[in-house]
Amino acid sequence: MANGYGSSTSSSNITRSATNAQGKLAPPGYHYMPDGTLMADSEHDKLYAEKVIASFNLDLSDLPAASSKRHFSIVGNAGSEFTLEIKNEDSYYYNFITNTFQVAKAKLEETILNNNYTGYITFPTITDNDQYDIYLYAKPGTKHADYFESRFPDGTLDINSSSGSNSLMMQKVIYQYTALTLTLAGYSLTGGVAGTFGTDTISVDRGGSKAKTAFSFTTTAGATAAYRILKQPEYSDILSFLEPVVGSTPEILPGENIYPTATAAFTGDDVDGAITSGSVVRMDGSAGTNLTVGDKITTVDTTGTVDGEIADGTVVTLDQTCSTLMAVGDKVDGSGADGSGTTLLVTVVGTGGNAKRFTVDSSTSFADGATLIFSSKVNRSLTTVTVVATSGADTDFTMSQAIQFRDNAPLTFFKQKNHQWPLDNINKIKTGMIVSGTNVTASSTVKDYMDSTTLFAGFPNEQILINNTAPALSTKNQAPTIVNGVVTVQPGNVVFNNQQILALAGDTIKIGGYGKDLISDLFGYNVEITDLAIALTTVSTTTTEATSAHATIAVADREGVINNVSRVGGIGIDPSVQNPLITSGGGADGAGDWVMGATQSLENGTTLTVENTGRIATITGNITISKVGNANATLRFDVDTLLSTSAP
Repeated sequence: MANGYGSSTSSSNITRSATNAQGKLAPPGYHYMPDGTLMADSEHDKLYAEKVIASFNLDLSDLPAASSKRHFSIVGNAGSEFTLEIKNEDSYYYNFITNTFQVAKAKLEETILNNNYTGYITFPTITDNDQYDIYLYAKPGTKHADYFESRFPDGTLDINSSSGSNSLMMQKVIYQYTALTLTLAGYSLTGGVAGTFGTDTISVDRGGSKAKTAFSFTTTAGATAAYRILKQPEYSDILSFLEPVVGSTPEILPGENIYPTATAAFTGDDVDGAITSGSVVRMDGSAGTNLTVGDKITTVDTTGTVDGEIADGTVVTLDQTCSTLMAVGDKVDGSGADGSGTTLLVTVVGTGGNAKRFTVDSSTSFADGATLIFSSKVNRSLTTVTVVATSGADTDFTMSQAIQFRDNAPLTFFKQKNHQWPLDNINKIKTGMIVSGTNVTASSTVKDYMDSTTLFAGFPNEQILINNTAPALSTKNQAPTIVNGVVTVQPGNVVFNNQQILALAGDTIKIGGYGKDLISDLFGYNVEITDLAIALTTVSTTTTEATSAHATIAVADREGVINNVSRVGGIGIDPSVQNPLITSGGGADGAGDWVMGATQSLENGTTLTVENTGRIATITGNITISKVGNANATLRFDVDTLLSTSAP
C-alpha cells in the first residue's frame, strides 16, 4: 500500500539545453550547459536539482502474529538524503543489518540514487500485541513533499493517511496483533435444550483469511436425558449476538404506562396488623419471595353506610366498624342529601372511642343511608417498594412514603416495566434484532416506540392516532470511542418492543440474530459454511437376563432413550417386529427395564442398539474465511431448532 506524497520535483534554475550553440545534439542522458560544456543529466541533478523525498511506500496494514517481511521504497530526487528509524512498543530499535530489534539505538542512513531507494523490514513473531512507530527524517538540504493532512471521523489525526511533511520528520505506524480465535459451538437461545455445549476453535490472523477448514463440536445431554434430531443444520440456524451491559436506570417514554399489569395474587398478600405510622409494612405472607424493589403498591376500595344524617359536621357514624374499612389518610367519596359531591380525608378512626365513628378533615354533610367509598393514599399517590425483607424480616417491606393501612387490607403490586434502557454499547445493534437474557421478557426485539390511540376500533372508519414516538436506538449525545478511525464503543439507549422489568438493570444481555449477513455485520468476518450435518452417537447396551415372549427387557444401561421415539435393534429382535419402540423406561440412567412395543425373546448378554435418539449430538461442516474481523468471535448453532429432548 503506497503512502506517498506525489512524484514532482523542483527543477534547477540553471539553464540546460539539448543542443549547443552550433546546433549539435547532446547524446542521450546528457545536455549542454550555458558555457557549452557537456554534462550528464544525473550529475546535473546531483549538483543543482532540489532534493525532495516524494513518497514513502510501505504496507501499513495490521501485521499477523507470525514473523513476516515487508518491502519499502523511498522515492525522491537523486542525492536526497534520509534517515529511517523504527521502534516497537518496548522502545527497541530495528537494526537494518541484523534485521532484528535491539535495545541500542539503530537507524538507516542513506542517499537516494536513481530516484528510488528500496529495502525490507522483518517483523518478528509476537506473543502479545505490538506497535511499530516508523520515522522517516529528511536530512538537512533535503525536504519532504508538501504536507496534506487526513483525520478520522472523531477529529483525531490519521497519520497513515496523511501525506508529506511540513518538517524534516514524517511518521507512520503499524500494529501487530496476536492471532484471533473464531469459535463454533452449540447454544440454546430459549434454554429449552439442556446439555453440555462443546466447541471447536479456528485460529486466524486479523485482516487475513482461512482456507476451507473442517470443524466439529458436540452437544451432550444429561445422564437421564436424550436427544432426537429435528432437522439438519442450515446457515439460518447460526446465531450471532453482541453482549452489551444494561444500565441501572430505565428512561420513561412519553405516554408509556410503566406499571401495565398487576402481579398475580399470592397467599398472605394482606396487611398483618394496622399500620398507624412509618413506612414499614408487615404482611401475612413472604415479602422477600413475592416482592421486588420498585413495585408499585395499590389496594382495594371499601364501602360503608352512613348511620344517621350528618349536617355540616366532621364526625361520621357508620353501620359498620370503621377499622375494617379505612385508615387515617384514606380518601372519602360520598353523596350528600342534596346530591352534591364531596371529597374528604380521614383524620381519626374510632372517634371518641366509638368503633363505628370516624373524623374527616373538613365539615361535610351526608344523608342517612348514604354509601361512602374509602380509598387508600397508595391509590392516588405513587408509592413503591424500596426495601424487601426490611431488617431481615421476610414478611416486612418498606414503602417510598409513610402511609397508614387498616389491618387485613389486601395489597396489589405492579412491577415497573420500561421499553427504553441505557446500554454501555449500542454500536452495531440494529432494529429488528432479537434480545435474550435472564430477566428479558420473552419474544423481545429491538424496535421503534410508538404510543397510539385507536378510534372507532372494529368499525370501517377505524383510525389510529400517533401520540408519541421514539427511535429504537439513540446515542443521547454521548461521544463514541474511536480507535484508528473505527467506532468501537457507542453508549446509548435502546428501545425494546416489550417492556422489561427493573431486574434487567446491570444484566449482560444478548442482542443479535441469525444468518450469514449478521456474522459480517456484527463481527466483521466473511465466512462460507458448507457440508453441514448433525448426527447422534449410537447408544448400545446389553440385556442382563434372558427374556421369553415378554415386552419388558432388563438392560445394563438405559441412557439415551426417549419413550415412544427410540427404537431398538440387535441380534435376536423378532424380525416380524423389527426395531420395536421403547414405550417405557426412557429418561433414566443405569440398569433397569425397558418396555417394548412388542414382545421379545432374548438371551442374556444380547447387545442392543438404540436408534433415533442418543445423548451426544455432533455438528460438522467446513468453513472458509475470506475476511477476518478485529476481535475474537463465536458462531453459535441454535440447537433449539435442531434437537429435542421429548417425543413429538
